[in-house]
Amino acid sequence: MSTNPTRKDLIKAIMTNPSLNDDEKSLLVEEFINEINKEYPDLKYHATKQDITETELKLTKEIEKVRLEIKELDNKASKEREKIRLDLTKEIKELDNKASGEREKIRLEIKELDNKASGEREKIRLEIKELDLKLSNKISDTKADLIKWVIGLFTLQTGLLVGAIFTMFKLFSKA
Repeated sequence: MSTNPTRKDLIKAIMTNPSLNDDEKSLLVEEFINEINKEYPDLKYHATKQDITETELKLTKEIEKVRLEIKELDNKASKEREKIRLDLTKEIKELDNKASGEREKIRLEIKELDNKASGEREKIRLEIKELDLKLSNKISDTKADLIKWVIGLFTLQTGLLVGAIFTMFKLFSKA
């Protein structure tokens, strides 16, 4: 605890001093206040407890007002988000429906192309079978010709061999 008297204590001592009359008391208090004002010239600009309390109340009201505004803005934002979500959902469904239609068109086009390709593949298969048949016939003809040539050559060779053997017998029998 401080042993220095407070301002209140000094003013109380002046006011309760029985040896001073009222004019002297007033003069001393006035001098004391003047000294304080000289020592603290901008004292009137310092906040009092009442000023702080009033400011706290004003700030509390202002904070509550801001909270309400934030709540209103949050509600508006929630409604706006919901509206945007619904709009986006609707747009997505529309785009999905359009895409489904496009996919169906593409499927039909692919089916048509596949049918055309199937027809082309069938034509190619028939052409290949036809070429295979022609090739088989050519190979058969070539085999027949080859067999004829082989038989002819065999016959010729056999004839030549028999002639050579016959000639050799004639030559050896004369000798």
